[in-house]
Amino acid sequence: MINNKLKKKVREKNLQIFWITNPNVINIEIAVDTNYFDIFVIDYEHSLILTQEIISTILFLNSRNVPVFMRFAKFNIKDAPKFLDFGINGIIASDVNSYENFLEIKDLIFYPKIGKRGVGLGRMNNHGDNFNHYLKKINKSLVFLPMIEKNISLIEIEKIFKSNYSDGCLIGPYDLSMSIGSPGNFKNPKFKKIENFIIKMSRKYKKAAGLHFMNKNYKKLPLIKKSGFNFLPILTDVQFFKIGIELIAKK
Repeated sequence: MINNKLKKKVREKNLQIFWITNPNVINIEIAVDTNYFDIFVIDYEHSLILTQEIISTILFLNSRNVPVFMRFAKFNIKDAPKFLDFGINGIIASDVNSYENFLEIKDLIFYPKIGKRGVGLGRMNNHGDNFNHYLKKINKSLVFLPMIEKNISLIEIEKIFKSNYSDGCLIGPYDLSMSIGSPGNFKNPKFKKIENFIIKMSRKYKKAAGLHFMNKNYKKLPLIKKSGFNFLPILTDVQFFKIGIELIAKK
């Protein structure tokens, strides 16, 4: 499912993201039917999701015309092309710790002349029948969001933002706070420096500033949006379930 307007939407709009770690299609359907979430992300790093479960999730979200991204780790980013062939719209790459690392991933997920992605005949090109049409569209429509999870230099972050092939950056707050030696302390000056710089780069290059919102106090969400973040994964699917159970159990 190619969505030519998705890149513009990611860069410019305020988006709420549903983060999938437990691929129960019924739960995902309930989340879709709220009409609250703009994009659904399958977490292929911090979950035990099986390939067949990913396939079922992608097929369902494609059938509902809902954008679906996948979050990859360094140990499985090599699998990204096959899921692109099957039907995902975007790549979130965790722990991008340098501009050089960003370019390596760019080469993997984009076709020439931008990258070095190999050709696979799959769902997205109708198993080869629509390959030429797909090839013309995919390099322009594919969303690529590197995650900042290490204490990298601001110069490297700006290089990533400046690239034509990134759509912004997404902060992984817990990993970033760990890397600066202050786990879970999101008020640490080093953390705030990177956070504020990403907002600044977002405004300068007109791209997404993302932050995975992990605070159960949802009343703080508008403050995060007001600060300048516009791409907001909110908790995880399991956390939504857990919060619901806890609310009932306390009554």
